[in-house]
Amino acid sequence: MMKLKVTLPLLIIVMCVVVKSSHGKWVWNRETGWMESPTAAIATVEQRYKYALSLLVEQKYVNAIKEFESIIDSNPGSEFAELSQINIGWAYFLNGDYKKALKAYEKALEKFSGTKRTNEILEREYQVGIAQMDIDEEAAIKVFEKIIEKQHLGPLAPDAQVKIADSYFKLEQYEEALDAYEKFLENYPKNEWVPYVQYRIPLSKLYHEKQQERNYALLVSAREGFEEYLVSNPHGVYAEDAKRKIEEIRIIEAEREFNIGEFYLRRKKPSAAAMYFEYVKIDFPGTIWAERANEKIEFLRMIEAIK
Repeated sequence: MMKLKVTLPLLIIVMCVVVKSSHGKWVWNRETGWMESPTAAIATVEQRYKYALSLLVEQKYVNAIKEFESIIDSNPGSEFAELSQINIGWAYFLNGDYKKALKAYEKALEKFSGTKRTNEILEREYQVGIAQMDIDEEAAIKVFEKIIEKQHLGPLAPDAQVKIADSYFKLEQYEEALDAYEKFLENYPKNEWVPYVQYRIPLSKLYHEKQQERNYALLVSAREGFEEYLVSNPHGVYAEDAKRKIEEIRIIEAEREFNIGEFYLRRKKPSAAAMYFEYVKIDFPGTIWAERANEKIEFLRMIEAIK
């Protein structure tokens, strides 16, 4: 009996040591007690990659990035290395770090250039650009320019060019926006974005004209652009808005011509004034300036300043 009491505790200790050493690292969990670490069962690179993905799904971005980096370091030439580099970018993107996300995608393009996933990586970069448009338009422009630089005729290039123009428009850099929209029409004349761009070009001119305080040539060009849009897209998405913009510009044009007539009146040149008032009356009917021009003409006739 004495011998059994002495050896039994020793046997239990030995068994515990053997069990732990044969199963690798064990961790304590309050709900389950002692249990094997998830990484202990990972033996292949595929299993490691799936584990890294699970961390990504669980929003444990920092840990996921470390796992992906470990896969790249230990299996640099494998398919899982490329996938891991892409997912490092995705982890940074989901975590809101767009600069590091872009850097990771650029690294993927550099290390794994020409693979079947090149388009996928560029699509991820495009998503980074879209996200940055809300917080840093200049950074977004650089992203879109990189995409076009890498694939000038690629499927994302037209979209990227439109977004460059839209970003400049958001920055209120209307001249740059105009150049970017016109560059789109030059490079992608048959793309599905064409109607949108045809509307945005005169809109950029209109806003640019407002910045310059009555650039008459630009204003007329904007009106003509909206009219061209309506000819090409009579039932387009922006047709009604284009009509409103045309009417807005017509009123501005009518006011300008009326004021020229007023100028000649002050210079005591009623015939020249009447010529401009008549122009406003004929070319801008239905506007308040046409009504006022008609009143001026009637007054000049009444005092026999004109026939």
